[in-house]
Amino acid sequence: MNRIRAGLTLGVCVAVVGMLVVLNASALATRWESLGPNAWGGTTDPADARAWWTLGVALLATGLTVVVLAVARWLRDDPAGDRTLTA
Repeated sequence: MNRIRAGLTLGVCVAVVGMLVVLNASALATRWESLGPNAWGGTTDPADARAWWTLGVALLATGLTVVVLAVARWLRDDPAGDRTLTA
């Protein structure tokens, strides 16, 4: 059960990081510069934003795959039908 719990934890963490990258892709691709005192402006490179978005989707898909594999193993390795995660 410890390996399954570790897989679930790892998968959820990777999926959350991937979702954060997807949601902030344009902010991560923005180059900020000072326009004067207390004034900032930035330009967003669409190619960089697409690259960050692609990385985020890849991380999200990897995390969800690990979660699905951990749940499948949990269901397969429990022949008695006891589906509790506490052990």
